[in-house]
Formats: sequence, C-alpha cells, structure tokens
Amino acid sequence: MAISTREQAAKIRINKTNVEKLTATDGRAIFWDDSITGFGVRVMPSGTKTYFFQGRVGRELIRITIGKHPAVTPEQARKLAKIHAGNIATGKDPRPERQTAANATFGDLMTAYADLLESQGKKDARPVRLQIIRNIQKAHPRIWKKPVSTIDLDDCMVIVGKLRDEGKPRQADKIRSYIRTAFSEAINARGDVNMPATMRRLDIKYNPARDMRKVKGSSGAKDRALSLAEFQAYWRRIKELQEPARSLTMLHVLTGGQRQQQLARATLNDIDRDAPSLSILDYKGRRSKPRLHVLPLLPEALEAIDAITGGGEFVFSCDGGLTPIHNAYLNDQIKKVRAAMEAAGELEKGPFTAGSIRATIETRLAAKPYRVGSDVLAHLLSHGMGGIQARHYQHHNFFDEKLEALEKLHRMLEGQAEPVAEIIPMRRATA
Repeated sequence: MAISTREQAAKIRINKTNVEKLTATDGRAIFWDDSITGFGVRVMPSGTKTYFFQGRVGRELIRITIGKHPAVTPEQARKLAKIHAGNIATGKDPRPERQTAANATFGDLMTAYADLLESQGKKDARPVRLQIIRNIQKAHPRIWKKPVSTIDLDDCMVIVGKLRDEGKPRQADKIRSYIRTAFSEAINARGDVNMPATMRRLDIKYNPARDMRKVKGSSGAKDRALSLAEFQAYWRRIKELQEPARSLTMLHVLTGGQRQQQLARATLNDIDRDAPSLSILDYKGRRSKPRLHVLPLLPEALEAIDAITGGGEFVFSCDGGLTPIHNAYLNDQIKKVRAAMEAAGELEKGPFTAGSIRATIETRLAAKPYRVGSDVLAHLLSHGMGGIQARHYQHHNFFDEKLEALEKLHRMLEGQAEPVAEIIPMRRATA
C-alpha cells in the first residue's frame, strides 16, 4: 500500500531483546533497523508489534507487512526484509499480489478460464477444460508453463496452427476462441469484483490473441445443407440401422436437429406425454440462466424414445438411460450412413455432419412448399432469441406452430405431399 513519508522514528538494532522493550505511549511508534534500509517494526499503544518493509517501486512508496511479533521472530523478519530489498534492487515488485501476477503462467490463465465457466454454471465447462488440457497443456507444455505476461501472438499461433495443420480447422477455431476469451475475461476481471479471485489476480492488461483471425473451414461442413433427395436418402438409411442407433438418429431428426449437448441433458422427467413434448434447457451463448425450450413430440418421436429408454434417467442414451450419449456416438453413426450414401451414389455435394442435418431442416422447411416462417424456425431450433423483442415483448410459445413445422418435416422425409386446402365454391343467392 502507499504510505506517508512523514513518519519519523529512531533507529535501533531490531532483535529479540530490543523489540520486547519497545513501547508506544502516544499513538503508534515506528522503529527502523539500523542496518537494513526500509526494515522496521510498528508498535501500537495496545502493545501489538508488527514487522514491515518499506521501499520504492518506481515512483511509488510501498509498505509490505511481514508479520506480527512474536509469531514472527526478528530473525525471520530480517530474512524476509532482505529478500524484499533484493527484489526491489532487481526491479521486481515484492508485494504478494504483484508477485502472484508476475509468477502466473499461461496455464494458470487457461485453468482460471475453465474455473470461471464452471462457476457460471456453464454446461460446457468440463468439455472446454478437457480440450484445453489436451490441445494446450499436453500438446504445448513449454508454452503452458510460460509466464502469461510474456505470451504473444506467435505463441497463440503455434497452438492454433498445429491443429489447423493437422486438418482440424473446427477444433483449431475453438481453441483460438478459448484463448482469446480467456485473455479478455482476465482483462475485464481487473475491474469486476464478481469475477473469481484466480482470474482477478492475474493482472492482465493486454490480449495477444485479439487479432487472431477465424480459422477458415472451421464451420464449412455445418453450413452444408442436404438436397431434398439426399435428406430423404439419409432418412431411409437411418431407419435401417440397428438399435439404439436407429432410434437415436431418428430422434435427432424428429426433434428438429437440436444441438447434441442439449439433447444429451434430456431426462425422462423432461417428457410430458400428455402434451406430448420434451423440455430442454438452452445454455448456449452468454446467458446467465438457461432458456426453457419446449419441443412438441410426434408419435414417431415417442416410439423412438420408448425404444431406447430403460431403467435409467437419460433419454438420449445407448445403455437404457444410465448415461447420456457422447457427441462422438451420433457423429460416428452419421459417418457410417454418409459412407453408405457415397458408395451408393446418393451424395450430390460431398460430406456432411450432424450440424448439416440441423442446417438442412431449417433450409428445407423455409422453402416451397412448406414455407415455415423465420420466427417459427427460430423457436424450433432455439436460435436468434436474444433480441429485445424476444426478451421483453414476445411471450408466445409457438408450440402449435412448432408442432405443425415438425409434421411438415415428417411428411417431407416420407415423401408425402403437403395437404392442399379444399376450395368450396359459393353458390349465388337466387333472386
């Protein structure tokens, strides 16, 4: 802390004999050591005696508390005072909080970021932590142990570039985003007492990953929408899979291609068989609280749920509900179906992923003859819900509209024509 230079006191040899004789009768008294510049002991009228060290860091006069007598002996205090004096002489700030920041590593920053996500209740906190460990800590131990204050753009590029060169653009862009956001959050933490102490103590003022560009190709596969013929071929093939793959892949489509993380969290308690519907919580983005997302369930969706659920609680499960499916499971099934489609000449525009199914559903439902409105699709797919109108003024749940959209989706997959409204001619009234 900054102190006043007006304090004056006599110099003594700070040792056990002299310190125990010290008293203060008129306010607090300061006694300086006669050999170590800046080393002193503060004596209060109550008898409390506290060792401290005072020095100048740059233009700032600081004072560091060493400890109280007799818990800290004069000999111990002298040793610590010499260490503080040595640090100042070499240009280091000896204050504990500044030492913590100076000693913090890049690994400390990324660990603190994962801790922050966990403290905020983010459901992807654990996957993010595992990706950080695998793609940064284990892949780049030297950079992981490097002082965070010395991390630069080149270090960030080494980490992200390795993944990109390995043909993993999607993962590369995720890690780029994690690093960029971790530095940003640490900078903001300096003025936010609500942030975890592990983040505030880093004292970061600069974001070296700020200028890193998005990795090209990181979202290309997800932007791919299947043609109607491809989509119907995909539907036919997943209906031929063995259980539980059959019902899991069908349910993914029949619920509108929802995000796999959300589906994996669904339990039997989230199903309302009277409606019928499935309630899931949407944690995506910067929401402090998840948004409730209610999905109508078609009869075919209920049949798929009944085929895969058992004694456990989870709906999207390979073991009767005991544990939820991992993202890799659905992705692996789609890869197998995609390979079969390619071999049969059913692919028109190349590979696709689970994200492509979601993009396909939105694209096909928006086109003729279905023409599902963008507001209905936004509610069905649970995206684009952050606007002022949606947050404050739009309270309609769109349940009936979402149900109608899913019915159109099922007819599309089965190749059924859309119902045409019957026009009844009006007879003219007779005179």
